[in-house]
Amino acid sequence: MAEPHAAVAQHAQGGGHATVKTYVNVAIVLGLITAIEVTTLYVPGIPSSLLVGSLLVMSAFKFFLVVGFFMHLRYDSPILRALFVGPLIIAIVIILAIMALFSAFVLLPRVIL
Repeated sequence: MAEPHAAVAQHAQGGGHATVKTYVNVAIVLGLITAIEVTTLYVPGIPSSLLVGSLLVMSAFKFFLVVGFFMHLRYDSPILRALFVGPLIIAIVIILAIMALFSAFVLLPRVIL
């Protein structure tokens, strides 16, 4: 009987999780950022590089909010965080390399000779 209580006590010392209020606030922020993203698409005259850049930044911010709070990565140990972030960085580098290889990368335009 002592083992389940020890596991609960150990989990309680691990930093816990966010409250319901925190989840609601994160959901509201995610909704606002999504509304800004959709609105940005309908604003005429925005240069495409600024549009793509701003959408990428907002998407990355939303990604980190979802992963940090709803997937509880913010409250996990640093080892589990590294196991998630490490392969993510490798995947991003591979995708960018493939995009550059096939001239689909926005920041490296194709030079026609």
